[in-house]
Amino acid sequence: MREANEDLERIMQRLRDKGYRLTPQRMAILRAILSSRSHPTAEEIYQQVAAEFPMLSLATVYKTLNVLRELGEVLEIEVGGRSHYDANITPHPHLICVKCHRIMDLPPEAMVKLPEEFIAQTGFKVLQYYLEIYGLCSQCQEGGK
Repeated sequence: MREANEDLERIMQRLRDKGYRLTPQRMAILRAILSSRSHPTAEEIYQQVAAEFPMLSLATVYKTLNVLRELGEVLEIEVGGRSHYDANITPHPHLICVKCHRIMDLPPEAMVKLPEEFIAQTGFKVLQYYLEIYGLCSQCQEGGK
């Protein structure tokens, strides 16, 4: 819980530094994405936050998520034509079910090491990379979905 609070404080400061207002709605959206472990869509975040803020618009959720993505504070993962969001920006692999579109995290230790010597030979500078593994989750393999 302490780490989530530290992340919240850090992100709030970055937003302030960039000139963004910290409205109660924006704070609720930020708390919702930071507390989620399920890689929610904007619509799912909207449903959760709208219970507390009935006047909230889906556009506000999208705008806030776009700002957070541009600041590098959330990852956007497109699966099945829909964007899902992950506040865990530490490099880690994702397992993505192609049938039900569930996204699961693997621990950072499972991250594949880049072939740095080959990349260096090209003169290419890596800024970031992600590992997404597509397949079928156990429930979809069993025909549960």
